[in-house]
Amino acid sequence: MKSMLFRTTSNILCPLAAVLLCAKPSLFASLPSGGEYQMDYSVVDNGGGEKMAGGDYLAKGSMAQVHLPDNMGASSGGEYVNRVGFYNPPHFTYQKGLTTVLPVTSNNAQLSFPPDSVDKEMFDITLNRDPVGRPLFIDPSKINEAIQKIVNNEGRWAQPATNNLMEVAIFDEQSFYTKPLANRGSLVMHYNDANNDGLVDGSYPPVRVNTLTAWGLDEAHDTWVELPGSGADMASQTITSYFDAPGVFAMLGAQDLSISRNFKAYPVPFRPNGPQAGAGRGQTGTEAAGITFENAPQAGDIEIYTLDGRLVRKISIPDNLGWPYSVNWDVRTTSGNKVASGVYIWRVKSDTNVKTGKLMVIW
Repeated sequence: MKSMLFRTTSNILCPLAAVLLCAKPSLFASLPSGGEYQMDYSVVDNGGGEKMAGGDYLAKGSMAQVHLPDNMGASSGGEYVNRVGFYNPPHFTYQKGLTTVLPVTSNNAQLSFPPDSVDKEMFDITLNRDPVGRPLFIDPSKINEAIQKIVNNEGRWAQPATNNLMEVAIFDEQSFYTKPLANRGSLVMHYNDANNDGLVDGSYPPVRVNTLTAWGLDEAHDTWVELPGSGADMASQTITSYFDAPGVFAMLGAQDLSISRNFKAYPVPFRPNGPQAGAGRGQTGTEAAGITFENAPQAGDIEIYTLDGRLVRKISIPDNLGWPYSVNWDVRTTSGNKVASGVYIWRVKSDTNVKTGKLMVIW
């Protein structure tokens, strides 16, 4: 690329010279003097990134975004730094003294923080939803190590879905910004539950959305740390947490060991041979359908006792229940015999959580 260098009789570079610096290649022929201006020298850049001298001027070199691979990182040429990966994922430019709000519809996320939170006059932000496959500034091996640790400790429910990971990068022309913010902001992440069944789409074992919380990657120890202020909004299907510094964030679930206040047994009474027998709403059941326990936790046992405390049946709760989280009892004892007509006590236990109730059987 040939650059035009100009000198004026008054040591002032006129606007015309600036225009010619960006002119089409057809204008880069040798030019004679014209008016009060003349071209002293031209400089040809054959590559290499070094400074070039011509006459009284220096050309510092330039770098082209289009010639570098996506997400390569920061590279330098001359005295300047070129940030790569601006457009995939997209980046957005902000000013230090203004409130920062970054809503990204395609990424289903929103980031916001107060003015003067970042110690740079101008800065860019990008949200990267594939920090493992296309990292910006975090080593993906740290992410994988942290995932393995939490799955080992908390079970498969803590395995994040691919779209439940996000890398937030703040940077300018010189470097990535990795310090904590001067003022705390907020990060909103969206989870997928298209059919509103209370389960994260595509998760197995099923992850209940009420167990989702926001976590941040601790790069020093390759672990996940639960973020303060984390809470789920099931109406908007989002998780909101505090945002204190750029990094990698995740929505992680857990095995639901809580016992819902809506846990119940039905039909009560169970009367499969009565006048209202049937499996429909308000009916008293069928022998084939038995008794259903609904809104069960994801682990634990359901026990049925006689009124004098004898164990009739113990049912283990499967960990892969889908909505409405139902466990069936065939109204038989452990040995396979029909239970006698009468009143029974049920007891559900999950971890340290316990709930009891009554049911009635009439044959």
